[in-house]
Amino acid sequence: MMTNLKYIGKNVSLQALRDVVIEKGLNTNHKLLLNPQDYNTVVLEQANLFEEVQQIPLTVNGIVIEKDDDKKIPYGTVGIT
Repeated sequence: MMTNLKYIGKNVSLQALRDVVIEKGLNTNHKLLLNPQDYNTVVLEQANLFEEVQQIPLTVNGIVIEKDDDKKIPYGTVGIT
């Protein structure tokens, strides 16, 4: 499956991911891929916000967020499939 990249910047966050979902008009057929560092940042942000870790898979606006274990997605960027 083809992965499109969207540069977000140094601060990948839940809000930045929500903005990408809205901007790109993504639906539940899409997935967001984050490099491991950005993924861990988002997981920690979610845990601090809601005082619990969300069950896997992590989602934002119904879109699944996955960790890019192949490390093809650069830091500060989200992959969209």
